[in-house]
Amino acid sequence: MQKKLSISLVASFLIATNLFSAQDLETITVNSSAIKSDEKTATFSTEIYTKEDIDKSKSKDIYEFLSSQTSVNVNSYFGNTFSQLLDLRGYGISNGGENLIVLVNGRRMNNIDSTPQLLSSIPIDSIEKIEILKGTGSVQFGDGANAGVINIITNGINESYIKAYVGNNGVKNGTLSFGHSFDKVIINGYTDYSSTDGNIYNSNDEKNDNYNKNKKISVTYFPIDELELNLSRSYSNMNTKYGSSITLDDYENNINRTSYFTEQYFRSYVTSVGAKYNINNNLSLELDFNDENKLSRYSSGWASNYDYKSFGSKLNYNYEDLKIAVGIDGFNGDRISSSDITTKDNKAVFISAEYNITDDLKISSGVRRENVEYKYQPNSGSSLEEDDYLNAYDVGVNYILDEKSSIFANYNRSYQAPDIDKFFTYGSFNNFIEPSKVHNYTVGYNNILQNNKFKFSIFRADLKNEIYYYNTGSWLTSFNTNIDKSHKYGLEIFDKYLINENLYTSFNYSYIIAKIDEENEGNGAYNGKYLPGVSKHNITVNLGYNINNINTILSHTYKSSAYASNDFENNFTQKQEVYNSTDFTISYTYQNLELFGKIQNIFDEKNGMWIRDDAIYPINFETTYYAGMKVKF
Repeated sequence: MQKKLSISLVASFLIATNLFSAQDLETITVNSSAIKSDEKTATFSTEIYTKEDIDKSKSKDIYEFLSSQTSVNVNSYFGNTFSQLLDLRGYGISNGGENLIVLVNGRRMNNIDSTPQLLSSIPIDSIEKIEILKGTGSVQFGDGANAGVINIITNGINESYIKAYVGNNGVKNGTLSFGHSFDKVIINGYTDYSSTDGNIYNSNDEKNDNYNKNKKISVTYFPIDELELNLSRSYSNMNTKYGSSITLDDYENNINRTSYFTEQYFRSYVTSVGAKYNINNNLSLELDFNDENKLSRYSSGWASNYDYKSFGSKLNYNYEDLKIAVGIDGFNGDRISSSDITTKDNKAVFISAEYNITDDLKISSGVRRENVEYKYQPNSGSSLEEDDYLNAYDVGVNYILDEKSSIFANYNRSYQAPDIDKFFTYGSFNNFIEPSKVHNYTVGYNNILQNNKFKFSIFRADLKNEIYYYNTGSWLTSFNTNIDKSHKYGLEIFDKYLINENLYTSFNYSYIIAKIDEENEGNGAYNGKYLPGVSKHNITVNLGYNINNINTILSHTYKSSAYASNDFENNFTQKQEVYNSTDFTISYTYQNLELFGKIQNIFDEKNGMWIRDDAIYPINFETTYYAGMKVKF
């Protein structure tokens, strides 16, 4: 592995130092930042994937694409594949998603409790672009942007098509999508259904079957040239069964067997309203409002209703070399259970500016002030309230070296206000805990040519009050608290090289060190230890070949071993094992017909997520395959 890695690094260095002759490549616009920029002139680290990248991967869902193509670390949520765990830049697989904001067209997907973002509610064929902003985003998006932001952007006008595929383990999918543009109106819609018979058996020889249904309709209206109005309504309905953890012996000898299943039902309705108005050539206004009602119910009978309301407003000013964005936004979330109502309410104001000092030198800066209020209202007993005022800052600079390359440096101050689960111990209220605060530093280099795109960055994050779960040895008394001081650092390399008109390769590598400096709860036992659940080396590599309407991709994902998720003392007998998966995709296109197929984990590698000794959740542990067709009309 080290030899292969060295070869890839040398190739990237040769590209970066212009030993490959090529011309400029048009860069991709970054829509997620407060002020629109592009890859080459951005004052922060970016990782962007287009619709072509997404379509060619033939991924079944967003989680599969992020895991196999990007630098984002993805793991199932204790066996739940519909709502998976995300991590970026070494925050650990347990809490990584809470330090990473995920948006869909700017709508916040993060929950007010520890439940991961429900990305299975977005069919992958509806996605136009995925933007990953690293170590930045706190000024515009606030609470939770410690590692960065993932913004999923869906189609402006949907493709009209019918798509279906089937695979082993009873995998089935059917999607109908339509989009049409009239004189002043765009109408989009889709309905999507997928299900599997499952691949794990419980003690009664039942399988973990599941299904996922999604529907959406949206209308965009242009009453005048300067005004755009949007209205959409989406519905998601899914049921999943996932197994309990297994021992190391079962993992090695009986990996598809578990003791029992947890069955969970999700339902979500989302209504979104938005407007964009170009007041004049220099001034524009953006407004949006989202209302989500969600239900999560377990087979045990435990259920929670969620009521989320969010709004955003941004005034954009653009005159010659100066751009300014001023915004007010808010997010209110209620979790309603049979015993209590817990609320988290965020309100903020921000300002961001960007100025071109010369044609080659750009600076950016921004500040955000956010108020976070909590309220706990039990059915019996006294209510409890807490609030915090939190600040975010961002300063960046980008210098264009020549017409194909640039360097940048960025400082970002971010924060994470705890989710409401962090205040509870075994269902009862424990205590409010401190928000985490992070100083992020990133420097990087971009080189974009006609046949190659190369990005390199080095980062460091210094943390105060990083939030984690303190295990006392008993789940009845364990609780969430703060690590006093910790830090993370590493480097990131992205390279996509078009070898010739038919052959290309892409390479994504991240090296991450995450360590605990001071932690008082464990009486110093964790000081100097590695944060568990963080792989030091993370690699995705792809080799694509296209000829005569036939497209093929051979890809591999590698994650080095790490300490088990709960191993803060770094002394468990069992560690998180190395993750490996090799996939092959093939598709054939003739006019409006596309035939496709994919094999995942070709070499039948066993993979799992280690929580502690003999507590393992198998993931992507066998060879799977599917094939289907897509017809456009």
